[in-house]
Amino acid sequence: MKQVRTIAAGVLVMASIGGSGLAQTTTSQTVALQPAIPVSWADSITIKGDLRYRYESIKDDSKLDANKETFTRQRDRFRARISAEAKCNDNLKAVVGLTTDEGTPGGDPISGNQTLTGGGTKKSIFVDLAYLDYNFFGDNANELHAIAGKMKNPFITYNDDLVWDPDLTPEGLALKGQAGIGPATLFVNGGYFWIQERSGAINTDSKMLGAQVAAKVEFMPELALTVGAAYNNYQNIQGFDLVDYVTPAGSYGNSTMNGTVSGSTTNKAWKSEFTPIVIFGQIDAFVLGTPIAVFAQSVNNNKADTNNKGLLYGVAIGKAKNPQTWEIGYSHMKLEKDSTLGMWTDSDRIGGGTDGQGHKVYGKYQIAKNLQLAATYFMDDKVISDPAKTKDYKRLQLDLVATF
Repeated sequence: MKQVRTIAAGVLVMASIGGSGLAQTTTSQTVALQPAIPVSWADSITIKGDLRYRYESIKDDSKLDANKETFTRQRDRFRARISAEAKCNDNLKAVVGLTTDEGTPGGDPISGNQTLTGGGTKKSIFVDLAYLDYNFFGDNANELHAIAGKMKNPFITYNDDLVWDPDLTPEGLALKGQAGIGPATLFVNGGYFWIQERSGAINTDSKMLGAQVAAKVEFMPELALTVGAAYNNYQNIQGFDLVDYVTPAGSYGNSTMNGTVSGSTTNKAWKSEFTPIVIFGQIDAFVLGTPIAVFAQSVNNNKADTNNKGLLYGVAIGKAKNPQTWEIGYSHMKLEKDSTLGMWTDSDRIGGGTDGQGHKVYGKYQIAKNLQLAATYFMDDKVISDPAKTKDYKRLQLDLVATF
């Protein structure tokens, strides 16, 4: 009380003598004594998500309809995702995310699409994200994150990627680090992902241990180069039963054999192990004020003697981000049968998996803030490992996407 009386007296004295500078100082002392405003729990949580409506047409020459004619399918689909990110303290955040999915009988690890069918039945929701992220130190140039749970892919990926589907949220542990060194930024990422836990068996769990190193060099504001490499070591794959969210399990293009390790001699199992080495690079530039990206990626699985390579290259012009901006792109890919684990590759290209090649063209237009229109067309060949069985695969997608 004595301190408050003293300050109050000081305010009266300075008001009487008109001391403007001193009055400001005394007033700030009075404010400092006010109790801190409590922070609401809502202030530490960020909600975000997206909603996509898609029209899709698929022509697959490897399938026949009821009339023994080439399979053609048209459908409307939607994908809805929402996540909550809670800031637990200055270094730790917790993230929980939900997504739609076909949900029969389980959640598809590489798709959140729901087909409009079933007489208007209610649609399934699955846990898509559930992870903790601890940042040991962080500024704009230097970061080191330890992540645990069902997470966003910790590796640098492409929109057109040979190894990873963009909807995959792997499960396990990861490290993500970056450091700024002059005009360069160094990235080091690692992942310990679970594929299949087999209870009661010793050293039979299927996992993946991966490491990635990359560097981005900005030569000038209008020109940058990113190069990198990754090594993905899949463990306990060869001879083990295929893993899939549906029954019977699919091989997603990979070579198969009868099961030998997991106790079954009739179920289909992987014939090869997978330790793919991925090399990638991208040039980002501005030409006449328009952003242009040229990229390439290769994969080589040295555990398979044949059909063990993949290659992708492409270009993107423009950037659909701000209202009334646009983007167009093209890519070509070839992914041989046992170049990588097929179950986690792009689910749209060749219908998912490996053992295919083809072209992709797309265009995007940003209609308004957080609202985008896009069109994508795939012109692919499936089962390229056997020329006698190679079939055409064509897929058109028209998307309307809102983000929040």
